[in-house]
Amino acid sequence: MYGNLVRACGAYGVLLSICIWAPSTAQADDNDVWALLKKPGHFALIRHANAPGSIAEPYGINLKDCTIQRNLDDGGRAQARHLGAEFRKHGVVSARLVSSQFCRALETARLLGLGAPQELPALNLVFLADIGKLREASAATVAYMKKMPQKQIAVLVSHEPNIQGIANVDLSSGEMAVVHLDAAGAVAVDGRIMVK
Repeated sequence: MYGNLVRACGAYGVLLSICIWAPSTAQADDNDVWALLKKPGHFALIRHANAPGSIAEPYGINLKDCTIQRNLDDGGRAQARHLGAEFRKHGVVSARLVSSQFCRALETARLLGLGAPQELPALNLVFLADIGKLREASAATVAYMKKMPQKQIAVLVSHEPNIQGIANVDLSSGEMAVVHLDAAGAVAVDGRIMVK
C-alpha cells in the first residue's frame, strides 16, 4: 500500500510540475513566433476579429456598405486593439497592412494601429465550397506576397476560408499565423498566436 502511495504521489508530482511549467513554455513559444515575424520574408496572416451574425454576403455586394455585412462587435474591436498592443509590446510599431475590402477586415486592420491598410481584393471572402475561386484568390495572394519587400513587416487581414486556402491553417477570429514562403514558393506556417 505504501508503495502505491509513493507511485501515486510521484505521478502527481510529475503532473504538477508539467502544469506549473506549461504557461511559461507556451509564452516562450509565442515569443519565438513574434521574433520570427521580424525576420525578413515572414508575414502575419490574421483572421478578422470577432464579427457575429448570419447576414448573407453573396459575391458582388457593395463592400462600402457596412450595413449589409457582418461587422465587429465590441468584443471584436477590443480583440483587434489588444492584438495591436501585442504587436507594439513585441517591438512592431508599424507594418505594411493589407486587408480584405470587407468592413470587418478593414476595421480589424485599422484598430491594430500599425498604419493605414491597403485594400487587396484577393483577400476578400471566398466561400470554402467554391474551390476554383478559392484557389484563384489564394494564388493571387501568394503572388502578391512574393512581390512584397522582404525587409518590411507585412500583415494581411482576411477571412477563415481564404487563410485556409493560402496557408492550410484554420484560424479563430482574431488569431494570427506567422508564415513564410518556402524554397518552392509555397506558404509554410511557422506558428500561431491567439491573443486573449
